[in-house]
Amino acid sequence: MLAACAQAWRFLQDTVGQGLVEVGVLGTHVATQLAVENGLQPAWRIPLPCGNLRLAESALSRVFDASSPKVVVAWGTRAAQLVSRCAHDTPVVVVLDAACESKSVLHAELAEVLCLGDSLADAASALGWLPIRIRAVSPTMPAWKQIPSIDRNSLRRQWGATDQDCVIGVLPLSVGCGDALFAFHAMGRFSYAGHGAHLVLDPNLGNANAVRSIARKLDLNDRVHFESSIVCPWKLSAGVDLWLSLRDPIHDQTALHHSCAAALGAPILAQSGSFAAAAIEHQVDGLVAGAGVNAYAFEMIHAATHPAMMADMALAARVRYASQSVRDRFALAVQEGISRVCPEALIVPDELNRIPAELKFSAAST
Repeated sequence: MLAACAQAWRFLQDTVGQGLVEVGVLGTHVATQLAVENGLQPAWRIPLPCGNLRLAESALSRVFDASSPKVVVAWGTRAAQLVSRCAHDTPVVVVLDAACESKSVLHAELAEVLCLGDSLADAASALGWLPIRIRAVSPTMPAWKQIPSIDRNSLRRQWGATDQDCVIGVLPLSVGCGDALFAFHAMGRFSYAGHGAHLVLDPNLGNANAVRSIARKLDLNDRVHFESSIVCPWKLSAGVDLWLSLRDPIHDQTALHHSCAAALGAPILAQSGSFAAAAIEHQVDGLVAGAGVNAYAFEMIHAATHPAMMADMALAARVRYASQSVRDRFALAVQEGISRVCPEALIVPDELNRIPAELKFSAAST
């Protein structure tokens, strides 16, 4: 999400001029660090204690009082909810990477909505967002060459993985969501079929402690690795052969996982019915499994026995989600959303003085 935000930010900077597009971060200092690593330059940060939006309202209100933005681009559901409470009269463009009900955002009927994928756009329409204001766009990730990562051999030595082993990474979900046991059991079936495997997990994934306990009892600690740095998947991407996208049964937030895996250079395996799977062409730019551990294990085994197909899928996915044309189209969609809710926001200040007064009034009242 941050990579897509950074692309749009640079595009808008080029359009309206340096210093006129301000970036704010909602969350911890880690979120600010991630923003910086993605090329953003945050002007401010609003903490969200325990995820409580009300505690952050007064801080964001002070920011808006000081800067008086013409238009706000809210990245994600929480940002849209908070902005709608603090900037009642400010036009908003919402970029959704997960389904949410429109009633959770004040004046949602006036917001332009960019949904990362057709499936998510359909879900947003069903959840009350106005179809005439919804636009589906392809998620975009940075170019492969722009992603910093540790050397592949160094990572695999750290995990004790040989060239013949398959390293399986689990793309991070929300803290406490997902099911580490599901991934662990899928790896177990994969190993039972005769394939060497290593599993890389976020220590905050749901049921992570249960996996630790089982791995210790089965003497598999050298095969299961908990890496807190997986919250920045690009830091581990060089050592991973296949990414798993686990569907969260409560709130599916996997809309970006396919594009994330594409940019990271390894194929993704997603569960059918998820937002990630909806954007994947099976065995072309990713893998789609049915419900259940056995279905995941079957696709993992098939992928491991067809290395040429794995390489072709990684290449096809990068072309689809990490090419320059895709990033440009995404940034253009953001700009067009802004121009619809607030046309004057994209007018360079020097040009504003040369526009007839009647046109200014017309733009402001659109």
